Amino acid sequence: MFRRIAFSLLSAFIVLAAPMAAANEGITLNEQEYFSGPGFSFLLFHNNYQVGYQGGLQMILNDERVLDSGDLFLQPKHGQPRPELRVLRREVDRAHSQATVFGEIEGWSSGYQLKVGSDGDSIFITLKLDHPLDWSKIEQAGLKINLYPGTYLSKSYQGDGGFGVFPEQYGGKTVLYGPAKMVNVAQEEPLHNFTISRQDGVLVLIDTRQGGPESWFMFAAPFAPGSQATEIGLTITPRLTPSWRRAPVIGISQVGYLPRQPKRAILEMDARDSAVEPISLYQLQSTGEKKLVKSEVPKAWGKFLRFQYAIFDFSEVQQPGVYLLEFRGQEAGPFQIAEAVADEAWQPTLEYFLPIQMCHVAVKEGLRTWHGPCHLDDALQAPAHKMWIDGYQQGEHETKYADNEHIPGLDWGGWHDAGDFDLPAGSIADTTLGLALAQEEFHPSLDETSIRRSEREVLLHQKDGKQDLLQQIEFGAESMLASYRIAGHIFPGIIESSEQGYNYLGDPVNITDNRIYDAKLKPSAVEGMHSGKLDDRWVFTNRNTGLQYEVAQSLAAASRVLRGYNDALADESLKTAEQLWQYEQTHAPDFAPNSYAPRNDGGFHSQELAATAELLITTGEAEYRDRLIALLPILQGISGEQFGTGPGWVLARALSKLDNSEFKSVIREVAEKWKIVADQRAATNPWGVHYPPQVSNPEYKLETRSGIHSSFVWGEGWRLQEDALHHYYLHKVFPDLFGAAPVFGTVDFVLGAHPANNRSFVSGVGAESALAAYGFNRADWSNIPGGVISGASLIKPDYMELKKFPFLWYQTEYVIGGAATYIFDVLATQKLASQ
Repeated sequence: MFRRIAFSLLSAFIVLAAPMAAANEGITLNEQEYFSGPGFSFLLFHNNYQVGYQGGLQMILNDERVLDSGDLFLQPKHGQPRPELRVLRREVDRAHSQATVFGEIEGWSSGYQLKVGSDGDSIFITLKLDHPLDWSKIEQAGLKINLYPGTYLSKSYQGDGGFGVFPEQYGGKTVLYGPAKMVNVAQEEPLHNFTISRQDGVLVLIDTRQGGPESWFMFAAPFAPGSQATEIGLTITPRLTPSWRRAPVIGISQVGYLPRQPKRAILEMDARDSAVEPISLYQLQSTGEKKLVKSEVPKAWGKFLRFQYAIFDFSEVQQPGVYLLEFRGQEAGPFQIAEAVADEAWQPTLEYFLPIQMCHVAVKEGLRTWHGPCHLDDALQAPAHKMWIDGYQQGEHETKYADNEHIPGLDWGGWHDAGDFDLPAGSIADTTLGLALAQEEFHPSLDETSIRRSEREVLLHQKDGKQDLLQQIEFGAESMLASYRIAGHIFPGIIESSEQGYNYLGDPVNITDNRIYDAKLKPSAVEGMHSGKLDDRWVFTNRNTGLQYEVAQSLAAASRVLRGYNDALADESLKTAEQLWQYEQTHAPDFAPNSYAPRNDGGFHSQELAATAELLITTGEAEYRDRLIALLPILQGISGEQFGTGPGWVLARALSKLDNSEFKSVIREVAEKWKIVADQRAATNPWGVHYPPQVSNPEYKLETRSGIHSSFVWGEGWRLQEDALHHYYLHKVFPDLFGAAPVFGTVDFVLGAHPANNRSFVSGVGAESALAAYGFNRADWSNIPGGVISGASLIKPDYMELKKFPFLWYQTEYVIGGAATYIFDVLATQKLASQ
C-alpha cells in the first residue's frame, strides 16, 4: 500500500497573499512546537510522510489541511541520482516565535535549514543551504509546498502574475501561474483564503497531475539556474477569523442500532466550545411529523487531542423506527433502530466488495462489468536478490525456477489486497481466517453471488445455491494452497513486475496481456496462450517462518468450516496446515524479510503459538497441546500488551482443549495484565475504543521516519476492528474480565462515531459514507460498495483528519483484511445484543 508518486518539476513556483489577521488574536509558537492561531496551525515536520502528502511544512486553516510537504526540492539532471533528504532536528525559540528544522542532503556532505517565524499575522519561511548548489548535478532546486486540490478545485487564484481558476482535472497546462511575486488563493472563500509571496525571486504555481489525478498543486520558489544564492524566503498570510468556531460533529452509527445495544452520540466540538444546549432525538413519523423522544444537555467528556467532546446516551430508546439527532443547527441521520440493522451493515461487504476484489475472474453485475478476468498469466519467478515495491524482496531462489520463468498453478484464488492488485499471502491468510471464524461463530446465511470457475466468471446478485461466505473462504484457501502444492512452502506474494503496472488505474484485465511470457518469443510475438511480452506478475518465493505459521492457522480454521461443503478442500487444508507446522518445528526458523510477512519477534513465538493453538482447536491432538505447554515459560514472561495484541485471543479459545491447570492459570494472569492496558486505552478517548498510545498521546517532536517506515500515518480503523474481534473471544472466555462494550463501540466507530466527521468508513453503508475511496476505481472518484477504509488518521501532534479525497491511501484505501474483521465484528454485535 505504500505508494511512489512521480515527482517531476518543470520550472517555476508560486506565492500567495491574503488579508491581514485580526490584531487581537494572532499566530504564536505553542508548547507543541507548531505555530497556532484562531483556526490556524502551521506544523514543522511533526509528520514526514511526504510521499503521501502528509509531512514536512503543513498548514491547517479552519479545519482543512490546505498546504503540505513544504521542503527543499532538488531535481537532478538526466542520468544523475535523485538526492535523498533527511531531517535531523528541530530547534525552537518560543520567546522570539521562531523555529528551525535542520536537514541534510545525503551523500552530498551538505545540509540545509528551514527557518520559520511569525509576526502574529504571517508565517515567514526561509530556506538556507549550507553551500551553493552544484549545478552540474542539478536541473532545478528551490523551496516547494503543495496545495490540497480538494479544497481549491474551481476556486480562484490571482496576483501580479495573472489570474485563473484551479481546474477540476489536468488540462495540458503544467504551469498555471507565474512567474510572479505573489498570489492570492481563493479570495471568494473566506475560511480558506491566504496569500503567498516572495520578494527575493519568483513563484510558480504548478499542476502536477499530468501523470495522474492523485497529485496535488504545487507552489515552487526556485533558485535561478546557475545561481550561487543559498537562501529563499516565502511569506504566507492566512485570513484569520477569530470568531470562527468549528461546527459540532454528531458522531453516530450512520446505519443505526439494534434495539437492545448501547446507543451513544459523541459530540465533537471546537476546543473553545462547550455543550451547554440540549441535543434532541426525534423519531420520524409516517404522518410527516417529527416526534421528540429525548432531549437533554449532553454529558461533558473533556478534551481529546484538539477538540472538546460530550456524550448523549439514549440506550433506553428501543422502539423500532427511523430517527434523527439535532444539535445546534447540525443534524445526524436518518438512522434506524431495528433488528435488521446489522444485516444491512455487513451484507454489502460480502455481496459486493469481496467478490469484486477476486483475482483471475471477471466480475459482473447485470449490464455492468466491474473488471475482466485478470492476471491469467500468473506468475513469473521474481529475479534473485530483487528489492521491489511495497516491501517485496527476493533472496536466493528456493524453487527450481529461474529468473522470470513461469511457475504454473498460480492462476486461481485470492483477492486483490487493496487499491492495488497484489496477492500477499499474509493478507489472504488473515482475511480467510476472519471469514472462517465468522462462519463458525455466527453461521450467517447469504446467497447473492454465483462463482463459475470454468468460465472464470463471478455474477453478483445471482444465486447459485451456495453460501457466499463459504465460497469466499474456499477462494482464499485455494490461493494459499497453490504455492504449497508447487514448492512445499508458502510464497509471500504476487505483485506487478513494473511500476507502471503497480500504479495502474482502471480495470486490471488490461495490466498484462494474460498470456504466459515465453523468453524465446520476440516481444510482439504471440503463440496461443504465450507471448514474448514481459508483463506478467512476479511471485516472491522465499520461505518465512512466521508466514508459514500464519497460513497454517488460517488453513486449520478454514478446514473446520469447509467440512461438509467441500470435504476434499477441507482435508487438503488441514493436511497442509499440519505439514507446515511440522516442518517449522523441525527446521531452523527463517524470517526472510518480505511484504506482509512477519518479522522475527525476538523469541516470543507469536505466530507459532497462534498456529499451535488453532491446530489444537481443530484436531485436539496431543502434540499441539504438548507444544503449548512447552512454551509456557515464554508465556509467563510476556507483557499484557504482547498477549492482547498478539496470540492471547487464540490461546484463550484453546483453553477448553487443555487440561492443564498451570497453563490456564498463566493465561488468566496475562489476560488480567491486558485488561489493565485495554481499560486504560479505552479511557483515553470518548469512543471507548482501544486507541494505542501513539494516537491518544502522540509525540510532538520532529519526525524523522519517512516512506515505508511511516505506517503510523494510517487511520486506525482496521486495527481497531481486529482488536474488537480479539476482544469478542476474550469476553466469551473471560466474561468477568472483559465486557462487550469495546465490540459495540468499535462497530459504532467504524460506522460513523469517530473523530473528524461522522461518515461511515464502509462505502455505501449508512446515510453518510466514504463514497470516494482508494479502490481500483479511485480515478473516477468512485467507490466499491461494502469496502472498508482505515478512516480518520492522526496529523501529529493533535489533529484528526478524514478528507473526502480518494487518493489518500492512508485514510481512504480498502483492504481485504478490513472487510473480514468488519463482517465478524458486526455479526458479533448482533449476537451480543441478543444475549
